[in-house]
Amino acid sequence: MESLLITPAREEDMGLIQRLLERINARFRVLSEDEKEDIGLLALIAEGDPKDTVPEEEVMKILRRP
Repeated sequence: MESLLITPAREEDMGLIQRLLERINARFRVLSEDEKEDIGLLALIAEGDPKDTVPEEEVMKILRRP
């Protein structure tokens, strides 16, 4: 089943939306800022190319810099 991610335009609308979801017996969860950042990072990781690598020599050169 698909899901919705809703961000109210106004903070005071959050309670209204939550009450509506409770009334229609919808399952919902409020996400923290950290959880939203984690979702964004996961999306970026998923977009990345797993074959795209950096040569070991280049990494070591960067790590040796003062």
